[in-house]
Amino acid sequence: MRAKAALSTLAIAGSIAHAQPADAIYANANVYTVDDARPRATAFAVRDGAIVAVGDESDLIAHKGPDTEWVNLDGATVVPGLIDAHAHLAGLGQFELGVIDLSYATSYQQVIDLVRARAADTPAGDWIIGQGWDHESWPEREMPEHGPLTEAVPDHPVWLKRVDGHASLANSKAMDLAGVSPETPEPVGGDMLRDADGSLTGVFVDNAERLVELAIPDSAYPDMAAKFLEGQRLCFEAGLTGMHDMGLPPGALDLLRELEHAGDLKLRVHAMVGARKAIEFMNDRQPYVGDRLQVRAVKLYMDGAMGSRGAWMLEPYADRPTDEDGEPWVGLNVTDPEFVETVANVCLQRGYQLCTHAIGDRANREVLDAYERAFKTRAATKSDHRFRVEHAQLLAPAEILRFAQLGVIPAMQARHATSDMRWVDERVGTERAKGAYAWQSLIEAGSIVANGSDFPVEPHQPLLGFYASVTRQNAAGEPAGGWMPEERLTREQALKSFTIWAAHAAFMEDRVGSITPGKRADFTVLDRDIMACPAAEILDAKILRTVVDGETVFRVE
Repeated sequence: MRAKAALSTLAIAGSIAHAQPADAIYANANVYTVDDARPRATAFAVRDGAIVAVGDESDLIAHKGPDTEWVNLDGATVVPGLIDAHAHLAGLGQFELGVIDLSYATSYQQVIDLVRARAADTPAGDWIIGQGWDHESWPEREMPEHGPLTEAVPDHPVWLKRVDGHASLANSKAMDLAGVSPETPEPVGGDMLRDADGSLTGVFVDNAERLVELAIPDSAYPDMAAKFLEGQRLCFEAGLTGMHDMGLPPGALDLLRELEHAGDLKLRVHAMVGARKAIEFMNDRQPYVGDRLQVRAVKLYMDGAMGSRGAWMLEPYADRPTDEDGEPWVGLNVTDPEFVETVANVCLQRGYQLCTHAIGDRANREVLDAYERAFKTRAATKSDHRFRVEHAQLLAPAEILRFAQLGVIPAMQARHATSDMRWVDERVGTERAKGAYAWQSLIEAGSIVANGSDFPVEPHQPLLGFYASVTRQNAAGEPAGGWMPEERLTREQALKSFTIWAAHAAFMEDRVGSITPGKRADFTVLDRDIMACPAAEILDAKILRTVVDGETVFRVE
């Protein structure tokens, strides 16, 4: 034993003696590494954009050279770079570039006032675009009708997307330009809401949204490159070093590659090609893995959202049991399950990951069924496919075990639970609601949960999601004890869900996700210990520094 100890000591001494000087040493820190080999540390060294040593300050002296920057973090908390595993980068940037942010409107009248104010500065006939309204936050809690909007803004076509992106409101001018009338056939997987007399209310749900969107010129939207870069800036300010971008057209993916090659894309982006071009894209291109960008995944949609009653359910909605024709209303399947299976087969053949949006219990079951059929066809049940279900918001009990059994990753968004808890019981009834946002149940069944925000649907700050994960409460601390508290995450699980588990969901756990020698130097510095402070104080935590590949991309001066 003594001989082995002596040899070990000599090996360590030899390693230290030959250590190359680091570019920077971050010291006097409270480091949560998310590395089981050494969970805690007070210092770490970075060279050429990589972590080269982790430990205490005395362990790192050998890495200090004449040009090494010694960064005293004054006791600040350091965690691996935070990753949002489900978001929309351009969607975040758009609000700084002209799209009206309606998320702060607490009534339909406020929405109208914001649009009217924009119209006063916009030439007649030009489109006005907004996003983020949520009728569940209004006193009346009713879906809007276009009449008041049309009366207030008659000379501009207006298109306002709901907060979840699965329903939109058009005024009369927009519907006229799109050629939409009460006689327009509803597309499969879409719904045009109507008044009692059959007139259109102006609300288009899921696939019906395209009836109007096809009439909107590209010039109505901000420049895509500007949206990406503005979104990146906001991510860095929030402490994010990476994100998974959900469903982009090929042109936008090409633009991201151009930004990466120019050195302008510094955020790590796991980008997914959207459904409409998915098969053609995979057949034409190999998966791409670059320094900051990788394109090796496909995004599909199985259903809509619960907020707009478009999520596909096994049983009718409790608060909308029938549609206008008296037929049971179970939401919408916006994609045929057979198409999901077809795409899954191509993904397995071409080496792509498949990530499918599924919110309702029927949608989740159908996606898992389609995946399972494809795995059997391709004999890939045990392969490292890392297929995902995006959201997985409402699950029947049988599906919870199937995620782990099939190796399918639930990519979930903690803030959705605390936003939606106000009305979930009303939508689906108390008994079915027990399967809503079942994070802990999925983990106990053997899954990991990749956490995110779905920004701009929810705020992009990951610490808000961390707080929601560990409390299942809103910012006011309601309800007491948390909503279905048995599904809360521990702080260790929550941190993993925004770091190493999110990295795993993008095949990046060997590069990022923990503060480990050999991995890239992506980390986030906080002004307080979110792993130990009272839960309410998590909401007050500030980002002091964001570092990607050893480069400080945001810092509080």
